[in-house]
Amino acid sequence: MNRSIYHQAVVFVCMLFVTCFAIGTQAAEPGAGDEQARQKVNELVEQARQVPEHEYTIRSWNDMRSALNTAREAGRSDDASLAELREAFNELKRSMSGLEKRELQQAQLPEIGLSASLFATSDRGPINNVALQWATSGHYEKFEVYRASQDSGPFEKIYEGAGRSCNDYALAEGTYYYRLKASSKDGSVESSVESITTRQMPTGLSRISNESANEKRLREQTIKVGDTYYEYRRERDGTSLIVTQWTSPDLEHWTQGPVVMDRNSHPDMADVKFEAGTQFYDAKHDKIVWWCHWELSGPRYGHGRAMVATATPGQPFTIHHIYNPFDVQVRDMSIFRDEDGQGYLVAASNVLGQGANATLYIFKMNDDYTDVTEIVAKVMEGGYREAPHIVKHGEFYYFFFSQAAGWYPSRGGYVSSRSLYGPWSEPRSIGNNSTFSSQSGPIIEFGDSEPYVRVMAANRWIRGDSTSRKVIMPVRFADGFAFFDYVPYLLYDVARKEIVPVELGQLLSQDQPAEASIPGSLGNEVAKAFDGDYDTFFRSDRKDWPFEIGVDLGSPCVIKNVQTSWYIHKGSEGYYTYTIDGSLDGKMWTTLLDRTDTDNTIVSKTYGFTSDVLEKPAEARYVRLTVHGAHLHNNPNNWYSPTIYEMKVYGEKRIATRR
Repeated sequence: MNRSIYHQAVVFVCMLFVTCFAIGTQAAEPGAGDEQARQKVNELVEQARQVPEHEYTIRSWNDMRSALNTAREAGRSDDASLAELREAFNELKRSMSGLEKRELQQAQLPEIGLSASLFATSDRGPINNVALQWATSGHYEKFEVYRASQDSGPFEKIYEGAGRSCNDYALAEGTYYYRLKASSKDGSVESSVESITTRQMPTGLSRISNESANEKRLREQTIKVGDTYYEYRRERDGTSLIVTQWTSPDLEHWTQGPVVMDRNSHPDMADVKFEAGTQFYDAKHDKIVWWCHWELSGPRYGHGRAMVATATPGQPFTIHHIYNPFDVQVRDMSIFRDEDGQGYLVAASNVLGQGANATLYIFKMNDDYTDVTEIVAKVMEGGYREAPHIVKHGEFYYFFFSQAAGWYPSRGGYVSSRSLYGPWSEPRSIGNNSTFSSQSGPIIEFGDSEPYVRVMAANRWIRGDSTSRKVIMPVRFADGFAFFDYVPYLLYDVARKEIVPVELGQLLSQDQPAEASIPGSLGNEVAKAFDGDYDTFFRSDRKDWPFEIGVDLGSPCVIKNVQTSWYIHKGSEGYYTYTIDGSLDGKMWTTLLDRTDTDNTIVSKTYGFTSDVLEKPAEARYVRLTVHGAHLHNNPNNWYSPTIYEMKVYGEKRIATRR
């Protein structure tokens, strides 16, 4: 929307003063006058619908939308009297003339951020490898990463290139300091110094896989009160739900307890389904608090209500509300509690007349978290985002979300700010272009004090048989920027607040010589698929299928894992059939992996990203990806241009032996 639409609306309102007078002087009885009044109401409603949300204050725009909804209902009703039509018209006209311009401010945030995080390359450890990721708000062509063993230096350059990540492997035990320099033709900027300390692998950790169905899981809705863990598990009872309490002393052994919520808990529980929400313990009031999205059972999603309930641990829930807070529909939601204990409901929301999830809302909550008291901010207005979640790290708030892309993978994003009231940064992407074949989801916190480890538990709605439902990725932060990346599996212990990402060896392919069977377009050459940047890609203007891309690792290596970020198109996502081959000399090739069987659901239900762990690690210096075709879920014809966003080959460099 632009400002001219609003100006047209104002002119239209002025012109309608005469019409309003005419409506007001007509006799209040059925007849042609009623139809004329209804027509004028509907015309004003249509004008009000065009008023851009982001240009006006939250309060005045919400008042206008509330009046618009009332006028819409009156204009659609054959039973609305002339007096009701006149009242609806005048109230909408008043609220439009009362719109207050919002003072738009730019977020004053750092221009560069560097994140350093530890990972291991085996279950035994040590945890002595550092993943470095960075981002900028401006355009830079070259990046240099420096490392030192003291914060004062001297600093040694360990990376130079155009990518957005690199790894530092096999460090001795100790503390290391990193800084980043970004350069362009217009100048350069440096990041703050990030420090990190290597350590040994703790014993007794559990393993959770991003590759296969997990025997263990990170329990997102498990609540610890004293020495007892609580979970509230749901099962269907026809159109209603039965919620049962389960308890455990150790997260391993669970005991079923009483029913704590059912159709008798509230009149609106007779026909219901619950979706995304949050449960947490409020120690001040000794209550477990539960907010979630309420809808009628079945495929309907038209109500967008919040269910709000609390319970003393061990007791049944009391349902306080099933409602639309401030007449706003809310669906995906979470609760953020700030350092002072103040709570905020964060929800994918819309008012009546807008599409579902049009805007992300932040609502301030009351003292016991059972209601909302004001609308604090609206973010990504008209952007249609889902899975909202806020965390605070240092002085910054980070607001995460996903695209509204149905059940298919989409790229996650976030904005950041020094205040929940804003201003917020421009939208920033995170991860790869498909959130590693998932959608951004809830964030789980490990740790009771700084430094927290936040873990993204991204949802994989469409997946192959025996593959993981969730993609678990530790989230890292730096000066208003956020980062996460994929690893095949993690080691963790909830009770000890431990979580360790594990890669299958070293990343062997980044910035190595690469070639393709077809030329890349200008700026999208094949090297872009191996540069450590998920935003760049190889793409050819020649639609030649099959096509190949390959990389020279420089010396023979043991190949363990190949990760590929594929092109997806929102609304026309495709899965790919492909093979991966290896060679020691670039002439004789051996097939390492065959993913051409479309009856295999690992092939046919994987979109946007594949991680192929070789059952038998193979030796190769050259690795080649042959892409046989893209299969679009809504189109029998493949119209895609050959594209690969990133291809990563992991393993170990083979140690030469003397004869």
